[in-house]
This record gives sequence, C-alpha cells and structure tokens, in this order.
Amino acid sequence: MMADEVRPVYGPIFPSAMTQRDQVDDQGHPANAESGESGPRRPFLSVWFQCCHAYARLYRDDAGTKYEGRCPRCGARAQALIGPGGTSQRVFRAI
Repeated sequence: MMADEVRPVYGPIFPSAMTQRDQVDDQGHPANAESGESGPRRPFLSVWFQCCHAYARLYRDDAGTKYEGRCPRCGARAQALIGPGGTSQRVFRAI
C-alpha cells in the first residue's frame, strides 16, 4: 500500500493491555489529564500500524465526521469514520 492511500482501521485490539496512560474518557480525552492543562484537548483514537509496528494517534477532524492521521514511520494515511452504530473502543489497528 502506498503512503497516499488511506488504510482501513479495524479494532479493537489489546483492550486488556491498556494502562491508565492509554485510557480516554467518552470524548476521546485522556482520562488522567490534570485539570491545570493549558489549551483545549483534542479527541483521538490510538492506532497500531501493522505496516511498521508502531502506535500513533488519529485526531478528530474539525467537522467531527472522522479521525485521521499517519503512520509515524512510513507516513501511511489512516482514517476512522464517525457515525451511528459505532463503538466506544479507543484502540484500533490499521492494516
């Protein structure tokens, strides 16, 4: 798959292996975030990119219709659409 192609996101994976650092609230914000943080927090999904065996975050777009991001090593694009009938899981894998 070329870097410009969008990789599908499947999931969830490793839900039992999540640590407190990985947990997010129902808005996609870190669950352990301190109240004294500056600036707005951006909702995100954690994604395991199988292509390069690396984790990264997909951030929600301004329209609130999808999460998108890139593999930190090869730059492959990934996106996860937001819609009815979705899931509350926050960790996924991109193939």
